Amino acid sequence: MPVTHNVAWDGRLESFKGRDTTLYVTTAAAVATTCDRCRRPLRPEEPLSLIVDIAESTAPDGTEYLTFSDWVCHRRCGDPTVTVHDSPNRPEGLAPLAARVILVDRSGTGPARTVPMLAYTLVPVVSFREAGGELTSALVAILLSHGFQLAMSGDYSDILNQARQTGNGCRFTLSRNGLLTLEVGGETIYREQLDPDSPDDAEWLQAAGNGSILVIGGDNLVVTGSSLDITAAAGLGTLVMGTVTVRSAG
Repeated sequence: MPVTHNVAWDGRLESFKGRDTTLYVTTAAAVATTCDRCRRPLRPEEPLSLIVDIAESTAPDGTEYLTFSDWVCHRRCGDPTVTVHDSPNRPEGLAPLAARVILVDRSGTGPARTVPMLAYTLVPVVSFREAGGELTSALVAILLSHGFQLAMSGDYSDILNQARQTGNGCRFTLSRNGLLTLEVGGETIYREQLDPDSPDDAEWLQAAGNGSILVIGGDNLVVTGSSLDITAAAGLGTLVMGTVTVRSAG
């Protein structure tokens, strides 16, 4: 039974995650706050177990999809396990997680500029593998194919300096009443109704009115109601970035 820091995990996980296994384990433990079994809080450094469920499905063209769902529990509450099962359909029921932030860019010689940012991920994580190919993040592959770039650092200053405009297949639409929609490749992947009367929303909307929004997305972003952590995603190579044009709508 391998143990990374204080987290025990099933050795079969390595056959799916390879060299990224230990970082995957530590990331899952960092996100978890309560035991999946007893529902009590998880305390730093206490012995934990990682539980992973992997759903496998195959598309008509032979592409193999794997959906990873994970939970953490006290080791006294359960042993680490990996379960693998077939799914008759391509991945469904994915839920978006997002956070809106305003960054301040002081890298230029002129006045500092405010940059509206949207951090976006999907849970659970979906990967795919074409015949004989490597296991690849489905979300990252879609974004890269539409002009996003890999972000090799989780430092926001680096991201502000390196992010480039995405392709024509990506765009935000912002209505007068605050409905924000992100389209990639003709598909709506995110929609949120903002409140122009809310001070926080109004500030972000005003910044977005400058014509573009910085998007960081991919797998393994840690998004909670009060925090955003992109360090693990950058380390795993599942973090992408791009500046997306905003179009006003009635």
